[in-house]
Amino acid sequence: MKKGIFNLLSMSILFFANQGYAQQINSHLQANSTLQNHVSSILKENIKKVDAINGQIIIMDCKSGEIKAMVNLMNTKSGIKPTIRQLSEPTALMRTVSLLAVLEQGKVNLNDSIDTKAGMLDINGYLLKDNNWLRGGNGKTSVQQGFLLSSNIATYLAVKQAFGKEYDRFYKAITNMGYSLPQNSFKAILPSPYNDISLAKFVNGKNQQISPLQILTFYNAIANNGKMVKPTFHKRDTTIIKELIASKENIATIQQLLIQKGLTSKAFSDKVLIAGEQGVAFVKEDGDNTIYCIQFCGYYPAKNPQYSIIVSLNKKGLPASGGMAGEIVSQIIELQR
Repeated sequence: MKKGIFNLLSMSILFFANQGYAQQINSHLQANSTLQNHVSSILKENIKKVDAINGQIIIMDCKSGEIKAMVNLMNTKSGIKPTIRQLSEPTALMRTVSLLAVLEQGKVNLNDSIDTKAGMLDINGYLLKDNNWLRGGNGKTSVQQGFLLSSNIATYLAVKQAFGKEYDRFYKAITNMGYSLPQNSFKAILPSPYNDISLAKFVNGKNQQISPLQILTFYNAIANNGKMVKPTFHKRDTTIIKELIASKENIATIQQLLIQKGLTSKAFSDKVLIAGEQGVAFVKEDGDNTIYCIQFCGYYPAKNPQYSIIVSLNKKGLPASGGMAGEIVSQIIELQR
């Protein structure tokens, strides 16, 4: 079993190298086989439970960037099997990145008022909706509360307030912070000329293709007080990508907000406090079935982070809850500690 796990990880390393975000491969790298087994078993059970198309879990050491476990599974006609294919698609976890970019501009405060109306905003014919628009939305709220409520409208309006009509400056701001590293294979589909509709989609995770490892690397930097490290399969190979992705003050603010988000998510453990974000993203149409990605990304323990984690599941049909990924995180932590 250990040999099989090592072979799978070796294939994954080679895949990463071909994608350009692993430049040297140490033939002696080994993963924590016990944790790897646990993670694989939990992911397999949950893929079966919700009849997901595929799923991925990555656990990383916050300080060193060492990958502690990495599992990619595909639901096939002959059963659930390992795959080295990286999911690369829109993300439900973009709001954290967008808010950090907003705070870095120094023009918007968390207490500033945002009018999300009845949960639906008409942007030149495009209807931007919050997840509770059928229940009347959130109305007038603060930037902070809009984030805690996972409001797409609040995210868009905060970005508009911070960047105005300089749409490309927002894109430059997030890439300067390190969003898209370490692969350098990030795709942003921004129509030219840029407009309010493309911005509204982009700041909430649409119009982009990004892998779970790229997202995890960014969230791990938040956990690591702003220092971004390159994912590796051995801590001796730790490489610092960016010393500081944003100001320490704004990183601390985001850390506190992610703790609050973690408390309201399904990623709960009575053994350890978890910080993180969860959500559901539209991926694509597939005949009569629409595919959605359910995600959670965060770290634990929240006050002194040791591990960061991302869970991604692709599923046909809108899930009953966006908390599925958070529940998987809880299952892993219960076994890990």
